[in-house]
Amino acid sequence: MSEERRATTLLEVHRELGAKLTEFSGWEMPLQYSGVMAEHRAVREAVGVFDVSHLGKLRVRGSDGGDALQHAVTADVLGLEVGRATYALVLQDDGGCVDDIFVYRIGPEEWMAVPNAANVGAVGDCIRASGAEAEDEWDRWTILALQGPTSFETFDRAFPDTGALDLELHAWKFFDIERTQAIVARTGYTGERGFELYLPTSVAVETFRKLLGLGVAPVGLGARDTLRLEMGYALYGHELTREITPLEAKLSWAVSWDKDFRGKDRLSAQKQEGPLRTLVGVRCSGRGVPRQACDVLSDGRVIGTVTSGNYSPSLGTGIALALVGREGAPAAGDRVEIDVRGRGLEGDIVRPPFVHKVAKDTS
Repeated sequence: MSEERRATTLLEVHRELGAKLTEFSGWEMPLQYSGVMAEHRAVREAVGVFDVSHLGKLRVRGSDGGDALQHAVTADVLGLEVGRATYALVLQDDGGCVDDIFVYRIGPEEWMAVPNAANVGAVGDCIRASGAEAEDEWDRWTILALQGPTSFETFDRAFPDTGALDLELHAWKFFDIERTQAIVARTGYTGERGFELYLPTSVAVETFRKLLGLGVAPVGLGARDTLRLEMGYALYGHELTREITPLEAKLSWAVSWDKDFRGKDRLSAQKQEGPLRTLVGVRCSGRGVPRQACDVLSDGRVIGTVTSGNYSPSLGTGIALALVGREGAPAAGDRVEIDVRGRGLEGDIVRPPFVHKVAKDTS
């Protein structure tokens, strides 16, 4: 392993489990264990656990810190109650996206921002540019995501009487593991019920093994991508970049328009004018798998580009998110073609999510 790569606390356990490891944003991370298809099904049908310790952990403190964070992100973090979290975007002055993050209000004057691994430094710089320090606690926490239809029962077996089963979506609370304070939150990325566990590194290995002992399947980054794509969730570097705004990515719901934030002037102008591009879903009907950067065509004319494409284990076909021009943009049900290495892959425009979770927890 390269000396420049950061290692999750669970790296040796991943190796014991036979994980295929990969470099991801400077971290050595498990891509898959038993295979993407099997791991995907485990999360959709039962329960799986992801090591997502590569995510950033930026601590912001003080009244000045709260004001700075409020300006640095699109969501109203000052309006959050302690014990709540929110999805937010960090923008450039021109409205392009630096990152998408979750922000947890830890105390009256304390927050934790959780950016993508590749953007920890950039998000920290944005917070500092808005007037506050952001302490990087990357080596303090191991983050596990417990996801799937049976995640509640599994969590209760592993950690009974914590009160976590009563948490609503985007809520969190402290709980004790071996006389050590940890955090359990409801902020998932798969479309399934579940929890995120922020564990002090001293109890991470023991906790991970405990969940495996209860029959929880270890799941790697490969299935994490297929799961999030089936739900139409944005991924930074794909649906969100410094050249793509939240309005183009259909994330205006993550913007609090009644407060000031970096990039608001440009984003407000785009809102009034209407974005020139929009994000659509494509469900493929032919054999083949669309990939990022493939052209999308309508009647032989290029109308856009795939931002994310993959095979959907749940649907048994290729699916894609694509950014298309507003002029002549296809509507739901319209037929399009994706150019996959010179071969036309037909598909229909759909409104994400591609997989509708009838029993999805929306509390």
